[in-house]
Amino acid sequence: MLTSFLVGGKEYEFTLIGRIAGGIPGNSKRKIIMNESPKNGKCIVKPTEGRPLEPKFTLNCSGFKDDETPLQYEFFYSKGKGYKTETLGSGPEASRQQVTFPSGSEKNEYKLTLYAKISDRLGASRMVEFESPIKVSSLMEAVGAFTHNSNGGARFPDRNQHNVLLGI
Repeated sequence: MLTSFLVGGKEYEFTLIGRIAGGIPGNSKRKIIMNESPKNGKCIVKPTEGRPLEPKFTLNCSGFKDDETPLQYEFFYSKGKGYKTETLGSGPEASRQQVTFPSGSEKNEYKLTLYAKISDRLGASRMVEFESPIKVSSLMEAVGAFTHNSNGGARFPDRNQHNVLLGI
């Protein structure tokens, strides 16, 4: 039986019927309730725009409920249709901070779609798409934001007006 036909939270009764050669037929019945995947949550990202490889994004999932705890969270991103979905790793934390992303695809307006897979301790899982995609500018656009300083390095100003010194 294919597991995709079993609905979480629903009760099923299975009957096994057997016979030993020359023996009396027998059977056994078992009722089970299928495990449900985590539900009722959402995932958000802040901010929704940034530069490639800049560790400023925070991913957060909240509100997921399940009887079979602890929950595990795996985060993914995709540059769009025709691109491979890439994992950002998994663990028990519902939030990830200072996440970096590559630039998005020009044909998808530099947008990345984010997903999270939330799994319970028995393996039932739900894949959810984040409420909004993020826009990660092209690498060339990010390089254009660099300013050269007098000691041969390059400085990249961040939103807090601090500079990150990159040796060249």
